[in-house]
Amino acid sequence: MKFIKQSIRYLEKYYEIRIDEWDWNPNEVSKESKDLLKWADIILCEWMEYYTPWYSNNVSKKQKLFIRAHKYEITLDYGKQINYDNVCGVITINYFLLEIFSNVFKIPREKMFFLNNIVETSIYENIKNPDYRKHIALVGYAPSYKGYQRALEILNQLKDIDNFKLYLFGKDFTQMHWKNDENEIAYFKNCDEYTSSHGLNDIIVKKNWVERHGMFSDIGYVLSLSDIEGSHLSPTEAFADSTVSLLLKWPGIEYIYPEEIIFNDITDIVTFIKDTYNTDDYMKIASKLKDYCIREFGEDYFVNGLRDIFSNKSNVSSKTYTSFKNAEFENSFIADDEDEIADIIKSNTSRKIQIILSENFKNHEIKNIYSKYASQNVLIYSKYFYENIGDAEKFIELCNRYYGSNIILH
Repeated sequence: MKFIKQSIRYLEKYYEIRIDEWDWNPNEVSKESKDLLKWADIILCEWMEYYTPWYSNNVSKKQKLFIRAHKYEITLDYGKQINYDNVCGVITINYFLLEIFSNVFKIPREKMFFLNNIVETSIYENIKNPDYRKHIALVGYAPSYKGYQRALEILNQLKDIDNFKLYLFGKDFTQMHWKNDENEIAYFKNCDEYTSSHGLNDIIVKKNWVERHGMFSDIGYVLSLSDIEGSHLSPTEAFADSTVSLLLKWPGIEYIYPEEIIFNDITDIVTFIKDTYNTDDYMKIASKLKDYCIREFGEDYFVNGLRDIFSNKSNVSSKTYTSFKNAEFENSFIADDEDEIADIIKSNTSRKIQIILSENFKNHEIKNIYSKYASQNVLIYSKYFYENIGDAEKFIELCNRYYGSNIILH
């Protein structure tokens, strides 16, 4: 529930909500779950997990079933067991994952929605302690794909510039289920050796778990250095607390974050920190990112977006999905701006059309266009995505490597 729990108190202004947290027991469905299903008008399955096939086969025609998918569910088989005829919508957390979920599980595109995760922007104190701009942070630094080694290399370069420190939030890998994995043990052993040999021990601060509202008071830069992520919410949460986040490019990142804070290598991240930490530019950047967070991840954005999805009248059973390998578009139009989208829709009211967004649209803003215009008869695609299918293939390759899955793109 960690990604949606904070939204409940805002959604309760509009809905009566009951929560059914399942325990893993695939051979038996509890009486409570069956009773709650009878009670509900709308069912939202958080994660495309083991319970979703049951709901998809047991909802009535008077009910609405929605499934919210994140990232790792793409590595599971439950998406292949769902009866999508009884699903009103699958909600992904960004456009990149919308394309992948739709493709891998052959989900009708008319039933695909996306909505950024919620950031409870109102809880952050925006109080900064002295020297905070000299402190960089990783929020979650295990397992190895989170890029802890890269953070150490960044710290090693920054320590010669000023009194920088690295803050680590979250569990050590020895507290996680990867703790017995030989590759993980070797990776973190190398990290410990690097830390010692470069004299970094005294400038690394391990914070473990802290309350969100004050966790960034000592932090100037939150880093995202992962090989793979679904959306990586902590950099966005940092925005809400007037903190700058810097992200190393991973597959799909440009559909979530502004390109100005996405980097191709750690040297560029070091240069950015060096050029901004002691200047007025820092506050300008932090203010811009805070506004972005409120607008694109805040409470109002999430609640209103979810309400719009819930009110969607579409309950089609069409099997429209797109093959990446042999993408074919019929009745398709390329649009360069919103006015052109509106004109295309207005001129083609009697048939299903496909609108392909040109590179004029910023990738992290595609969600707004999709949410505004996509419907049963208007299918929205990104030209950039289909010209960079290698990113989707790389994402799948990393999923198969880290999760032991065997995903195939069509």
